[in-house]
Amino acid sequence: MVRFLVYIFFVTGTLYIISWLAKRPMTSLPSLPKPTNVKPGRWFRPKRNPGEIWVQVYETASVEEGRKLQARLEEEEVECVLYEQGKKDIYGSALKGIGIAVPKTTTALAQNIISRLLA
Repeated sequence: MVRFLVYIFFVTGTLYIISWLAKRPMTSLPSLPKPTNVKPGRWFRPKRNPGEIWVQVYETASVEEGRKLQARLEEEEVECVLYEQGKKDIYGSALKGIGIAVPKTTTALAQNIISRLLA
C-alpha cells in the first residue's frame, strides 16, 4: 500500500512539474516574430453535421467562375459545395447552371467574402 501511495505521489509530482514548465514562457531562446495570419490546421476540425442545412449563396452561368469562388472560400476555411442546378425551376424558367452552397452557420461569412471579391 505504501509503494502505491509513493508511486501516485511521484506521478502527480511529475505531471505538476511538466504542466508548470509548459505554462512558463521560454526566455532563454531568442524571440522570433510571430506570424500575423496563422490559421488552425485542418486536422482538428470537428466532424460535419449530416443534418445541417446548406444555403445557396451564389449562382453563376460559368463553371470557371464557380471554381474560383469555391477556391477562395476554401482558402478562408469556409466549407462549400459547387453543384450543377436542374434545367428548369418550378415556374418553367431556365436556371443559370452553377450554384455555390455553404452551411447555414457560415452564410454571412461566405456572403461577405463573395461581395468583397465581386466589388
